[in-house]
Amino acid sequence: ASNPTRVESFAEPLTKLWLLDLDTAIPILLPHFPDSGRPVEFDPVDLLRSLILMTDQKMFGITQWVNVLRSDRILAVLSGFEPAKTPGVGTFYDFINRFWLEDDDLQAKRRKQLSKPFRKPSKRLKAGEKLPVKHPGIVDKLVVYTVKGRDPFPLRAERLIQKVFARCVVDRSVQLGFIPHPLDLVLAGDGTPIRTGASHFGVKVCDCRKNGVFNCDCPRRFSDPQARWGWDSYRQEYFYGYTLYELNAVGSSHSLPVYLRFAQAQRHDSVMGVVSLAEFRRLYPQLKAGKFLGDSAHDVYSFYELLNHWTVEPFIDLNPKNKGHFRYAPPVAVNDYGIPLCPKGFDMVFCGYQKDRNRLKWRCPNIAGSKRSKSRVLCDSPCSPSTYGRTVYTKPHDDFRLFTPTPRNSKAWRDVYKLRSGSERSFSRKKKDYELERCRVRGLKAWYWRAHFAAINQHLDAWVEQSLKNGFDIWAEVLGASVAA
Repeated sequence: ASNPTRVESFAEPLTKLWLLDLDTAIPILLPHFPDSGRPVEFDPVDLLRSLILMTDQKMFGITQWVNVLRSDRILAVLSGFEPAKTPGVGTFYDFINRFWLEDDDLQAKRRKQLSKPFRKPSKRLKAGEKLPVKHPGIVDKLVVYTVKGRDPFPLRAERLIQKVFARCVVDRSVQLGFIPHPLDLVLAGDGTPIRTGASHFGVKVCDCRKNGVFNCDCPRRFSDPQARWGWDSYRQEYFYGYTLYELNAVGSSHSLPVYLRFAQAQRHDSVMGVVSLAEFRRLYPQLKAGKFLGDSAHDVYSFYELLNHWTVEPFIDLNPKNKGHFRYAPPVAVNDYGIPLCPKGFDMVFCGYQKDRNRLKWRCPNIAGSKRSKSRVLCDSPCSPSTYGRTVYTKPHDDFRLFTPTPRNSKAWRDVYKLRSGSERSFSRKKKDYELERCRVRGLKAWYWRAHFAAINQHLDAWVEQSLKNGFDIWAEVLGASVAA
């Protein structure tokens, strides 16, 4: 018999798996396990549950996990297996391969393909600066493509992984109230660097070394052929791997991921944002985004136009390089944040958004401002004889980027934009709490599964926290109230 004290130490992971209902995954899994041919030895739902448990236990290799299951009866039972009959390494990899919707021949061709070595860029960027868009105008083209209702990448291989995550986990979090206001979501989009476990040097297959040439540029074989060099603006260094772009539902006590997407490391966040939002809308037709929060990498005119087309209010920081640049000349003089200036050059006071006319109202700072702001206004000759003061209106339609429904740099705008930190906390949980980068795996297929396992555990942690606050006792559920007592 197992040590009772050790069994009690698994209360939290057991609670996670007890609350996780994978019945909704069955119709998604079954088509990939046909009845014809050799029958499967292990239930696909148990394999999925076991891999989620593996991430909870901070195990980073499937081979390591298989050995642990064979030697640890508790973890085997928690996964749903008989202690004396647990899956092998090939069973888990076969399970993962079945959900990667890419032709096997194409995958084999990519692994065998030879490429020239990817040199690390020598140009260093400034603090906080990001790599520029590789193909100028690509965001405009994607927006036009998306507005027409067309899917930018219909054949993406990861779509079943995302579907399992959406139907089994995110939908349940919506039902439990962890994602509030499903018809007026506050979404925060951001990307983070993921360093692959592969080497950027590759494996030489030429005969240059035999001929005395040790520094050649001959094509090589790479264990992660889709990895590229990218710039980490936080650490101010180049990294070799991928960019993980994530949409998080913020605005509550838990900032939970609802959509994950990987791309090559040099891919710009504005490109990722357009594609991710379009795919999010197709994956969650029952949800509606009301606000989108993004950093200055999303500060592209066509991105604002897309959000306006979807009636999503933008809260996007201005790119310092674009300040003072207008697509259309504003109707009045404005500062870098789109706030109108009075004839004396002072910021006018925001006095409300008129929804029926779709315009923002601004008044004279010498009359409508607070005592503190009035003390800064030096005006001996008022520009309007009216006691109400000069009034100016700006319309978001004139410039979606500057004249946002919630005025830029206002307290209300800043309060909403602060919620964007939820994206950073979500990334931190994956990388620190679930040690995502310690996996050191290679290839998009492996990274998609690892990141989604971590995201699933983020949701489960929130469920467990709420259940414990409500007095949930896992042992009373499993063993019965009398035995637990």
